[in-house]
Amino acid sequence: MKKSFFAIAALVALTILTAGRAFAAPSDNAPDVSELLDARQADVWVEGERLGDLVIGARGAIQMIYVDEQLSRAITADSRLQDWVYDMAQYYGTDATRKKRLFIAHIDVYKPWDFDYTQIFVGDYHLQKGDVLSPSMTNPFGPQPSKSDGFFAFVVPASAAKAGAEIKIGYGDDSETWKVPK
Repeated sequence: MKKSFFAIAALVALTILTAGRAFAAPSDNAPDVSELLDARQADVWVEGERLGDLVIGARGAIQMIYVDEQLSRAITADSRLQDWVYDMAQYYGTDATRKKRLFIAHIDVYKPWDFDYTQIFVGDYHLQKGDVLSPSMTNPFGPQPSKSDGFFAFVVPASAAKAGAEIKIGYGDDSETWKVPK
């Protein structure tokens, strides 16, 4: 009887300890998902003119987010993000991303835009058909009406985005300089 009692008490204690770790808040040292996104995101305004902090006359904007292991884990743990982020980040760690860098892109269309994914580039690498991972039903390719948006996931060779390198990332003639996180 005493052995059963101690076995049950040990089992309850183990369950409490395990549950405590599972539901514990992230440590204060762990970077917030918004901090990780800031370092991994490049915003490209297509056909827009900069006036200080404003962009005027843009056809659209593209958010390109580099997904690495650290961001993938943070996305999984955070429930405040938009659904498309979860949907597209799911490709991280799949066979299709092996020896490649995963990016997820979101486009906002302000004026009618014939969106051509082969105009996207990361470093010196331009996207090709086989680089797009997301299903065609979510891909905003081809003619897009004003006030629409879309998203897709794509990969580039690891050599196009080496850790610590400052590279150009963009669409057509429009680009931003972005530093690849280490």
